[in-house]
Amino acid sequence: SIQETLHLLSIPGMRESIREGLETPLDECAEEPGW
Repeated sequence: SIQETLHLLSIPGMRESIREGLETPLDECAEEPGW
């Protein structure tokens, strides 16, 4: 799991995207992933 985390964090903008997602209130989150 450490390797996966390091890989994700090496993608430009991913760290900020994860942080934004963590700050999103639950009632604003989608119930379905949409993929």
